[in-house]
Amino acid sequence: MPVDAASEPYVFDGTVNRTGNQLCTLLVSDRGRYVYTEGGCRVEIGNGKVVLSDTVGDVDFGEGYPSLRDAYLAAADKHFFHAETAVPPILLLSPQYCSWVELLRDVDQEKMVAYAEGIKENGLPRGVLIIDDGWMNDYGEWAFREDKFPDPRKMCETLHALGFKVILWVCPFVNRGAKDFEMLERAGALVKDASGKTAFRNWWDGVSAVLDMTAPVAWEYLNDVLHHLMDDYGIDGFKFDAGDPIYYKTDDLTYAPTSPNGQSELWAQFAAQYTYSELRACMGLGGYPVVQRLRDKNSSWDANGGLCALIPDMIQAGLAGYPYCCPDMVGGGMESNFGEGKTHDMELFIRACQCTALMPMMQFSYAIWTHSQNDEVREIVRQTATLRQKHAPYIEELIEEARTTCAPLLRCLEYVYPHQGLSCVKDQFMLGNRLLVAPVLTKGATSRRVILPQGNAWRYLPTGEIYEGGQTVEVEAPLNVLPYFERV
Repeated sequence: MPVDAASEPYVFDGTVNRTGNQLCTLLVSDRGRYVYTEGGCRVEIGNGKVVLSDTVGDVDFGEGYPSLRDAYLAAADKHFFHAETAVPPILLLSPQYCSWVELLRDVDQEKMVAYAEGIKENGLPRGVLIIDDGWMNDYGEWAFREDKFPDPRKMCETLHALGFKVILWVCPFVNRGAKDFEMLERAGALVKDASGKTAFRNWWDGVSAVLDMTAPVAWEYLNDVLHHLMDDYGIDGFKFDAGDPIYYKTDDLTYAPTSPNGQSELWAQFAAQYTYSELRACMGLGGYPVVQRLRDKNSSWDANGGLCALIPDMIQAGLAGYPYCCPDMVGGGMESNFGEGKTHDMELFIRACQCTALMPMMQFSYAIWTHSQNDEVREIVRQTATLRQKHAPYIEELIEEARTTCAPLLRCLEYVYPHQGLSCVKDQFMLGNRLLVAPVLTKGATSRRVILPQGNAWRYLPTGEIYEGGQTVEVEAPLNVLPYFERV
């Protein structure tokens, strides 16, 4: 995206969300039109035509709106959820910290406390701390491993005292060896295949049964387990991973009829019950007050899942109805890029840190502040991580706007400045209507060209210099500078 009449033919099958990201089958045009399908569809674009087929649920076509923004907001008003509350501000105003690439599955109580203490000692803002995969006894057995976490309540008390909210990773998979597997199977809480037997599905960490989210007993069981963790240990919420439609099949036998996309939507609706929650794969749920995260990114500079993919992917997430979206972890979260013996590009981490500093959310994992022996690198990371707090009142305004209208926090230039030929700008973004952010995305670059929309003057915040809009300027951007402007 974007595509137009001159683009190469484009085909996308949204009948099953295979992206690993958030999906909403809503297409919006800068000509002021939209088309929305409720449960998914197949899209073909070519020769100036958009063809939808295999549509699931209602289809709605809207036209005659002045701009992309107006068409999107009209679709959101008609089809998205209107929440009474927004996400907790701490999820957006402070960085999140996740154990994943820092510790992978080698997570334990001592290491989590040391990780949190390192964040505080290095002067980074405290926020949500996510204990990722490896804390539990088994997939589907959501109890702390006693050899790793001898006193989880004390750990949570310590982390809370350090200024963190604590979130645990969970998924809908249940291993055959999990303590409650047979009980869940007898109760009808697991998906059955077309033959009527419990379905076992391949996923990134094995072969497991899957909770049937159409079954009330599955909701009751998982709610009981998670509330036990909250009540007994002081856990604040959960990272609801997986839930991808690819782990379900159209001929599955379930408690109530649904599609693979429907199972994914139900997993997300389950997660939305929890105040502190994070999702990745998602179908529907436009406007829900729940944090979404882009799928794991590579620790690379390229646009194929690396740093250069962040801005276009985040633009798309906002226009799909997910305003509270996180651009994965600073420097990437792909497991294969990290671990023992791997080296890392500190320049990439700094530019990734800057790129995400003014996105709706910022999440760290790899402890750059500990691993780098360079004082300058640590100071740049610290200053960049605190930048969003400088704009906290403005971000809070955007959170409230998103709650009431589902307007994206991160916006493409076309959304804010329609009909100026800016539809294809994918290396800059707006935070709301006030801040224009143009991160350095090329290795070795110490300056970059920035397109300034017409209709306003722009103040280059690193220096205070003012530029007239309607031109392209070259600004200096050494390693310690994030190029961004404020609308005058």
